[in-house]
Amino acid sequence: MSSAPVHGPDAKSRSFLGRSWRRISVKLPETPLILAGALGGPFGIFIFTPLRNALTLASQNSDEAALELYMDVFAGGFIGGWTGGLACVPPSCPQFIVMGPLFHFLKELLNSVLLAVICSAVAESCISYGSQTLNAQMAFNADQDLAGLNNQVELWNPFVPVGPGSSIHVLRNFVALSGLRVFSAPCQAGLARAAKLCGLQLPKGPQQFFGDFIASMGAAILSAPLNQLYNFAVTSKTFMGAGFLEKVTLSRAYLAETYLVFDEGNYLEGISPTLGRDLFMRCAYIANLYALFGLIERLAVALWPYLKSRSTT
Repeated sequence: MSSAPVHGPDAKSRSFLGRSWRRISVKLPETPLILAGALGGPFGIFIFTPLRNALTLASQNSDEAALELYMDVFAGGFIGGWTGGLACVPPSCPQFIVMGPLFHFLKELLNSVLLAVICSAVAESCISYGSQTLNAQMAFNADQDLAGLNNQVELWNPFVPVGPGSSIHVLRNFVALSGLRVFSAPCQAGLARAAKLCGLQLPKGPQQFFGDFIASMGAAILSAPLNQLYNFAVTSKTFMGAGFLEKVTLSRAYLAETYLVFDEGNYLEGISPTLGRDLFMRCAYIANLYALFGLIERLAVALWPYLKSRSTT
């Protein structure tokens, strides 16, 4: 004798639990994605330290050109360009696991690329805020020492994940991650259509690489002012010692004074050349970093079956 169908709250509860379980039962990230995040991330973060340090110096100097700032980074010698870089290496391993494998996991779990990017940005900031803040402050203090100035800031504890500018840090990461994870696919599709209109067949590998690069560059442009505001926040004694409302006022003043030009009557005249400089420097760093990571991720996936077969023979 068959049992009667269950109706009412119990049926709804069971249905909800069943749907929740099906959503939680997602495939964990594959081994090559984990390896790409754990090994490729630290490599890229350390290699591009001089570009990151130049951006830190730029946040406190709106007059120098990009080339002058890159020269300032190496003013203490070639090795000096990597000041503070080692502080970012250990956290960059879990940081890039967040960017890669955890993103893929969250995308399946939440069934939303946008929510996965938001969660990944928050997690990435919790991991990397302390070390990146220490890196920026070490580069800034080294530059102050070389200039003979007494304006050094107290170094941040890299194990403290929240502090001055941390909310800016999260927003910056969200915008930056959106390039590779949200806009890369449309860029790749656009490149394929453009090649087809020209009567060309663009191979999948170059299409993916240049799609990643273009999307990352676009995200770098959008995130550049936020990145410089964060660098200012963690290298300014005034900002670090201010209350919440004063920090909001200082943030607005920094963005306006750095990127906008006003006449004597305080009317907006146009955009400061500093914006173009910072956009270029941010693109030089973030687009190359994320494009390199995307390349490492795809290489790991492509080579993993070969390496796995070699290890079993």
